[in-house]
Amino acid sequence: MLRDEPTLRPGLFRLPDQPIASKVLIPGFRASGRVRGAFGWFTAGWVERLAPGLAVYLNREHADPIDFTVAPALFAPERAAVERAARLTSEEAAELVASVFVKGRPDASALGRHALDCLAWMIATQRLRLRIAVPEPESNYHPKIWLFEDGVNCVLARGSGNATHRGIASGVEHIDVDVSWLPESQSRVRDGVSMLDDWSRGVSVGIREVIELPEAVAREIIKTAPEQPPQPMDYATAARKNGANARSRPYREQRLRIPTDLQWTTGPYAHQGEAVRSWEDAQPPERGVIAMATGAGKTLTALICAARTQDRLGDQPFLIVVSAPSIPLIMQWREEVERFGVRPSTPSLEANTDRALTRLFRSLRAGGTHVAIVTNHLLCSASFQTTVEEKIRRGDGSISTMLIADEAHTLGAESFIRNKPEFFAKRLALSATPERQYDPDGTEEIFGFFGPPVYQFGLDRAIGFCLVPYNYYVHASTLMTDELDEFTRLSRRIGVAMAAGATDKDSGLQRLLIARRRIIETGQSKIPLLEAVLKQRGPREFQQALVYASAKNPEQFDAIGRLLSDLRIKWAPVTQETTANPRLLNRILQSFTSGACQVLLAKKVLDEGVDIPSIREAFIVASSTVEREWVQRRGRVLRVYSGKPWAFVHDFLTLPPPDLVRRSDAGGVKGIVTTELRRAYTFGAHARNASGANGVHAHLDRLRAAYWPDGGAPASILQHASEHVIASGMPKGKPW
Repeated sequence: MLRDEPTLRPGLFRLPDQPIASKVLIPGFRASGRVRGAFGWFTAGWVERLAPGLAVYLNREHADPIDFTVAPALFAPERAAVERAARLTSEEAAELVASVFVKGRPDASALGRHALDCLAWMIATQRLRLRIAVPEPESNYHPKIWLFEDGVNCVLARGSGNATHRGIASGVEHIDVDVSWLPESQSRVRDGVSMLDDWSRGVSVGIREVIELPEAVAREIIKTAPEQPPQPMDYATAARKNGANARSRPYREQRLRIPTDLQWTTGPYAHQGEAVRSWEDAQPPERGVIAMATGAGKTLTALICAARTQDRLGDQPFLIVVSAPSIPLIMQWREEVERFGVRPSTPSLEANTDRALTRLFRSLRAGGTHVAIVTNHLLCSASFQTTVEEKIRRGDGSISTMLIADEAHTLGAESFIRNKPEFFAKRLALSATPERQYDPDGTEEIFGFFGPPVYQFGLDRAIGFCLVPYNYYVHASTLMTDELDEFTRLSRRIGVAMAAGATDKDSGLQRLLIARRRIIETGQSKIPLLEAVLKQRGPREFQQALVYASAKNPEQFDAIGRLLSDLRIKWAPVTQETTANPRLLNRILQSFTSGACQVLLAKKVLDEGVDIPSIREAFIVASSTVEREWVQRRGRVLRVYSGKPWAFVHDFLTLPPPDLVRRSDAGGVKGIVTTELRRAYTFGAHARNASGANGVHAHLDRLRAAYWPDGGAPASILQHASEHVIASGMPKGKPW
């Protein structure tokens, strides 16, 4: 915490006599979770001078990106570094510093000795966010202000010293420091925060506009600083020139371009071309749903549709909004859009959505194609829709629009149905499973808005092409005694309610059904069953395995985590908290892909399209009656990957004992067993091991015979509470 740093106290520092770096700026980086600033002069010298504190900050898991708003004139080395950073991918940035970072992490010596490369790395990996403030003619942008925040307290440092080595260490400067926890400083800290907020938004009569670094590079806003500081008229000349350039070249390079290496009309991926043409030729045209199995290229197909639509529009400004249900999917879309030559806006990842939209439409007014990637939640919000519709109307009809909905089945919820964005002219929905099971009304709403399915590429075509074949193993257990008692009690109450005429839409009956279903999904006997399966498979032999736990019962997730640890299996959690922190998620996935982590323990968060192709084996402990979830979870493990000829899918069923099912059908108990077995038969239909004496169908037939012996004696399995049976034919050790 900032307050715990003994040298962070109010005062006026005289530079270079007093060490502002060691007393204020380095401790500020060391103790804060957010750093902001505004500077007229900006060089890599501050990286070198503040390296001891900066290294601590960059290695902190939950620290925000450093946020600086700087003038448009940079010295030649810094200009080259930031322009290079704007073009680097995260992977290229990592390669840039791979030889100088220690164990892949920035340390003080690396930052000090390789300041320019580290500056480029910070920008490319979004550890540092640069905004460029373009002053008005006759004005000048020349602030010098640092702000350190830890979530509770702030430290403000401002004066005559810029973010340069000279401004911090050797120039004759002065810097005034205030802290928020002392009453005499609080008003000045508030004023400083207000200044930074305003300057970062361009709220000043002296600031013409504030733009993000990538846009500034594209528009050639950044200039090489002269040996002497520029005068106001120098800025005016640059502004006029840039304004003229913007008018004469209104973002002509900001257009989607289908990558030349994509083979989408002929060859193995010709189905993408078929899907594109089906969407274009639909009635009405350029509307509809494309249903493609995992790995078939839904994202690429959608972007090809968008690029061809853009080309048909000519020079008309084109706004494309992509909606997705999760942050990891937004990040994947961002990478693919950049592959098509456009740097997208991601308002859902920014602290101020309105500000991001303002920047987006300011750029759109200049022409070209612009892509915004948002969460479903933001798409459905009234404020987002009002803002977008209003901005479009201001364009006098000149702005064309398109909505691409990824995992579109997730939009069948009430929030979308109640507030559909009808102003999008062109609409494309994507899903492996577009129909919402048990929700025909939601499905009808989706098809009514986007149009009906226009193309389908199912699992039968995908396996062996863009998905690997798989073996399927069904492991079953019966409920424990206390769970069985509660299951029986709920079933009686459900039976009474049904006999009284209650339907599935009755809220009281619905609560009872959900409570009973939760017992089946989170059955405690699945934990010892999982332990037996893992021991038979061989814990030391695991590689790239995924375990799905229920999102409805945190105790199951924790119990599986303890089991994995007891078996000395190296594992990592993937939850909503993990995916909300992109850097943490990337570290976990890198560790998993490299083999350092054997198992990912996940909840529902990995269902929707997250791409981890190295997964070889999935243990679905949390079974579900929703067909879409079966397909999604199976798809996580079937991605094609080098050295992965096929995959394993383990399914875990928890059932009431056969005697209870044969004795009574109170509340539709037989239907529960039927549904579980039907799901397993469906899973097994496409499996490599479907047939044979030890195949999945033979094993499922034995399970079924325990409940419905077809005239003979019941199979002698699953007859008692807490009993389990492991799938026949399951291999031990490494199967590859």
